[in-house]
Amino acid sequence: MRPFLRLTECSPARALAVLALGLAATSAPAAPGTTLGPDPVLGGGEYSTGGGITVAVELRNLAGKTGICGIWAQSKRLTAYVRHEGPRMLSKGSIALDGRVLTHDLGFLNRVEPAASYAGAPAGCLRLDRPWRAGDAHRRPELRLPRQELMLANGGRKSGGLRITFRPRPGENPAMAAGSLLPESWTSHDLGTAGD
Repeated sequence: MRPFLRLTECSPARALAVLALGLAATSAPAAPGTTLGPDPVLGGGEYSTGGGITVAVELRNLAGKTGICGIWAQSKRLTAYVRHEGPRMLSKGSIALDGRVLTHDLGFLNRVEPAASYAGAPAGCLRLDRPWRAGDAHRRPELRLPRQELMLANGGRKSGGLRITFRPRPGENPAMAAGSLLPESWTSHDLGTAGD
């Protein structure tokens, strides 16, 4: 059994489908000064250990094509177990419009510090192949970050290691949550200032 199929072994139709899928969304760097407007769509999720991730996105007209611009932030106080898991949680996310998925993997979003409002925050953008349509400026994208479980153990599930759950919280700002229940000196981003 071969583990991977080479592109040269694919039928021409399959190869074209793969190529078309790759070209459907092209990451375009945001122009300098690209910021979120006054009312982005908020969503995200929270960890069972406390704190979470917030995502804020909006649709944009990028040279006649549909663009998605946005940010992500995570709580300042997270346990060491989840402090670097944000990009992994975003990689499973998607953005839809009118029930149709526009993109998977939200890694193009710009990371910012948590805030009560993300209006004016510097945004990362993704230009899609979908043409910009009349009325798109008034449509609200649907943000989806699925429930995920992190198993933290050398022996896998059977070893009974630590299980942390990431739960979606649509329409909320989980990055503003207090974060870990552990003392702040154990969970702050800058551990060098603990105890000062």
